[in-house]
Amino acid sequence: MHTVITHRSEDGGTEPSLPDLLELDEVDRDRYRSTAVIGTSRPLYGGQVAAQALKAAGLTVPPERVPHSLHGYYLRRGDSTQPISYQVERDRDGRSYSARRIEAVQQGAVIFSMAASFHVPEDSPEMQSDSPLSDVDEPANSPIFGLSRLVSMDFRVPEQPFSKAAWPTRLWARCTAKISATPLENACVLTYLSDMSSGLTPLHTRVWRTPASLDHAVWFHHIVPLDNWVLLDLVPHRVASGRGWYTGAVWSVDGVHSASLAQEMLFRASR
Repeated sequence: MHTVITHRSEDGGTEPSLPDLLELDEVDRDRYRSTAVIGTSRPLYGGQVAAQALKAAGLTVPPERVPHSLHGYYLRRGDSTQPISYQVERDRDGRSYSARRIEAVQQGAVIFSMAASFHVPEDSPEMQSDSPLSDVDEPANSPIFGLSRLVSMDFRVPEQPFSKAAWPTRLWARCTAKISATPLENACVLTYLSDMSSGLTPLHTRVWRTPASLDHAVWFHHIVPLDNWVLLDLVPHRVASGRGWYTGAVWSVDGVHSASLAQEMLFRASR
C-alpha cells in the first residue's frame, strides 16, 4: 500500500514531508517502489522522480560511494497520484566508480530514465571560480518566495540579475524537514530542488515559453547539508529549434560551489 500525502490547504490539510517522498520499498533485487504520493491534480514534479531515481541507484552501491553526477531524460508526463517503480541496472563497479542506469515506470510505461555515477571521494586540490555571494542579499534579508508545488522547502528571493523575468532565476533554498546526514540523502534533496525553476524565464515573451523539461543533468562537486541555505543561480544561454538550454550553480552559504546543473526544455509558442 502506498501513502497518499496532500498539500497543506487553507482548511488545515496535511503538509507532506520530503523524507516521506524519498522513502522507497525494495520489492526485488535492484527494484524499488515509492511509498508515498501526493494527491494532487498537477502533473508529477520532475525533481521528485529524479530524486527518487537517484535514491534507488544509491541503494545499490556501497555507502562510501557518493553521487557525483546524473543525467536524466523526461519521457512521459507522470501522474502525481500514483506510485512509481524503479528498475536499476548495474552497469559497472570499478575500484572507485560505480555506474547505474535507472528507469522510472508508471502503469507499464517508462516516464523517466537516468544514468548516475558514484565515486569514492579522493584527496585533491580544491579550486573554483569566484563566488557571487558578495553581491547577493542574505536569506534573512530576502523576501519569502512561496512555491506550493515543492514540499518541505523554504525559499527566499534576493535581488535578481534579470529584473524583468517573470520568475526568479536566483533563489536561496533550504529543506525544512529533518533529513539524514548521509551524502546520498543530501544529494537526493539537492536533485529534488534542482528542477524547481527555469533559467530560461528571462527569454520568455508573451508568446514563447518553456512548457516542459526534456533532459536534466547535475554534477555534485561537494556534498553539503541541505537543511542549511544554498543559493541556486540559473543562467540562460541558448534557444533554437524549439528548445532552450540553461546552466546553473549551487553555492553553499559559506561560498562553496557545491553543484552544477544543466537543463534543456521545450521552447514553444503558447497555445
